[in-house]
Amino acid sequence: MRFLSGLPGFVSASLRSRVSWVFVTALLSSLLSISAESQTQSVAGLLVSRADLTTAATSAEVAATTGDPADRARNAMIAAAIRQRLRDGDLQVGDRVVVTVTSDAVHRDTVVVRSGPSLELPGRIVVSVAGALRSELQERVSTEVLKYVKAQQIEVTPLMRVGILGAVTRPGYFAFASDIPLTDAIMGAGGPTGTADVERSVVRRRNQQFRSAGETSKAIASGLTLDQFGLSAGDEIVVGQRREFGAGTLLAITGALASVLALAVTLRK
Repeated sequence: MRFLSGLPGFVSASLRSRVSWVFVTALLSSLLSISAESQTQSVAGLLVSRADLTTAATSAEVAATTGDPADRARNAMIAAAIRQRLRDGDLQVGDRVVVTVTSDAVHRDTVVVRSGPSLELPGRIVVSVAGALRSELQERVSTEVLKYVKAQQIEVTPLMRVGILGAVTRPGYFAFASDIPLTDAIMGAGGPTGTADVERSVVRRRNQQFRSAGETSKAIASGLTLDQFGLSAGDEIVVGQRREFGAGTLLAITGALASVLALAVTLRK
């Protein structure tokens, strides 16, 4: 698992093992309901390429022309969001990027996207990120850094600030590496609570549902990353809550049924 909140860091192998087991247990019912075909989708850990996004946008545009009106509207919104990513890129002013340069020593810095948009690296190396996707950031930064530094290795990790809300232990907003699976992002908020229903999870964007419960549960079971699922900074993953009937609800239902039966008897008379 790799997620970052505040300063970059890496979870130990033993913690990763324990966290993975806890989350697998919480998702067991969801995993059993997802077909084997959906579980063999995109490989997690990869950023989404321009070609992938273009294909996804075209598919969403086609889906927006048929079917249920609500589905058409959601697909149209998804297509428009993808087209905007392709046009404007992924990086916004205020976003953070972790850059690790290995030369004579390992130099790791977290830099903030400035107006332009651009990144200003140590040594006054300015990298324009206008129109760049997160998947294109590694090559763009490496090209500029190698003009000034003889580096053996350059690693670029774009961070994405997203909300993990709903039935999780520590709901809030977190800065994650954008190539981590949705499961890792949820675990970054402490994991699902005992009353969580992951199959009812959705993604919200600007207070509107961006991804349905069906789409989100399949993406979680398939191991999709934040980037592969089309999330952007500011989006919210809302983990669903299991529906439970309390004593008050049960009494209300019983009373309603009694009233219906009494009414039926009266009408028969």
